[in-house]
Amino acid sequence: MASFLSSRLSRLVIGGKFPPVHFHRAFLTIRNISNPPTNIFSRLCGSGLSSLDRLNLVQNSVIRSLSSVPQSHVIRANYTDDFGATSRLSPLLTQSQAENFAAFTYANRHQKVKPFIIKRRKNLLRTYIGNERHIRHSPWRMNLVCQFAAGQTVPEALKQLMFCQKMHAPTVAKVIRRTANLADIRHGLQPSQLEVAECFATHGRHLKRLEIMGRGRSGKKLRRFSHIRLVLREIDFPTKLVEATTINQKRKWLNRLSIAREDYEKAKLEKAELAELEAKAAELEAARKKKSEEEDRS
Repeated sequence: MASFLSSRLSRLVIGGKFPPVHFHRAFLTIRNISNPPTNIFSRLCGSGLSSLDRLNLVQNSVIRSLSSVPQSHVIRANYTDDFGATSRLSPLLTQSQAENFAAFTYANRHQKVKPFIIKRRKNLLRTYIGNERHIRHSPWRMNLVCQFAAGQTVPEALKQLMFCQKMHAPTVAKVIRRTANLADIRHGLQPSQLEVAECFATHGRHLKRLEIMGRGRSGKKLRRFSHIRLVLREIDFPTKLVEATTINQKRKWLNRLSIAREDYEKAKLEKAELAELEAKAAELEAARKKKSEEEDRS
């Protein structure tokens, strides 16, 4: 009974109806229901109700007590504050709800997001395409390197390629850095806000060459070339938190979220300082030109 009520209350908390503080207090109360006092137990058993009716009675009483929480303390989704460090999508959860997700192991055990919602949000995310063409390397062997980066965040992919002892691992890392720099130039996204959505190699235009064989025979061989295709996509941290199934995954994505937020704020300050310096330089240049014009007139 206690496990059933805890899963029921976790769904109510995820739906934004109750704050995590009262949920935690109710959760501790429910854990004690498995060993209730004698007078409560005798009152429920002596009422002539079935076990299912007694369970519903206790569940309704707990939910009714939680419903008396003032509305000013109820968690509401703030769609103007995007804690996911993205600027296009509204978060599925507020930051306090996300931290509550990481606090309870089975908080979203029964709360699943519809697949079409995840797909719709992914289609709205910004993507950046990078490629490298005509690489003198086999596509099959190049794909072995691309597998280290596919599905990872940009910092983790670069870390994997740094310790990869394949010949063209620096080439793949160069393409990732170049595409991440493109995202920074266009929309100001930092590498910690991006993930490698696609990374694979395809066949290029092969060169046919003569292969000398034994006993006076000859054949043909191919000098293989390959192309790399890379797609970087901004990370939807709220969706990642909802899709996380274990407490370690939730904590990992919350840690990545804090790093992405710090990098984004730091880059914003640096760009503001750079814009201020450029404005001062433009003013000094205009003053110098004006002074030179006045000297020429005199």
